[in-house]
Amino acid sequence: MLWLYDLPTWLMGLLIVAAFTILSVAGLYATRRAVIEITGPRPGHNEGVDAYIAAAAVFYGIVAGLIAVAAWEQYSSYDDKVTQEAGTVGMLYRDVVTYPDPYGSRLSEELRDYTRAIIEGWPLLQHGVVPPQPTVLLNAFQSTLYSFNPKNERERIIHTAAIEEFERMIELRRLRLHDKDAGLPEAMWAVVIIGGVLTVFLTYFLALERFRVHLTMTIVSSILVSLLIFMIAAVDHPFRGGVSIGSDAFRLVYDQLESQRLTPKRP
Repeated sequence: MLWLYDLPTWLMGLLIVAAFTILSVAGLYATRRAVIEITGPRPGHNEGVDAYIAAAAVFYGIVAGLIAVAAWEQYSSYDDKVTQEAGTVGMLYRDVVTYPDPYGSRLSEELRDYTRAIIEGWPLLQHGVVPPQPTVLLNAFQSTLYSFNPKNERERIIHTAAIEEFERMIELRRLRLHDKDAGLPEAMWAVVIIGGVLTVFLTYFLALERFRVHLTMTIVSSILVSLLIFMIAAVDHPFRGGVSIGSDAFRLVYDQLESQRLTPKRP
């Protein structure tokens, strides 16, 4: 169902709500006769059914709420990792800009190009595709960085710090690319969907004299359940869809790199 994340957020929500509601109404019509045979003619006694529906709704709401919290915590965790990755780019730039020329200017330019490539390739990442250009530029930066040979203690200290920051950046980058399709386990989604279906199904047993009232209650219940499902789905895949982690952190760092580039160096 990852194709849903290629749609605008409003359309994704509309499809989920509409599909769930239509199926719920169709189920009400399909089971109407069977339910009447079980519960007897209308109006019937709803005391036991009401209590059972209320208990099931509360239980489903608690479980779905906990899953929604887990999905949001996962989203926040990946957002923090992206911010840390962008931060390492900024820290690495501060190290390499102090290298003697031509290494300093070359490494600075390659790191700016790499950061810009990440920003430009972010839409591909939101569709589950790893953009190739950042990898090419990163390999070029690595070759230049490792080819530098420090000539004194100061350069050796700066070079060691730069390599450590570079390795940390690589680690965070690998985590981001590995987790580009991360989401809730299928077992959790089964609980959310099956629980929602059963919660709406219980409303079919309400013994109401007017069918229109019964139909309205079923529609409202299905909309509420489907909105909860949509909320979980919207943040389930942190790097996909409209409600996803953007490249804002890298844009901020890139703007800072550009401002440093344009600032004249002191003699």
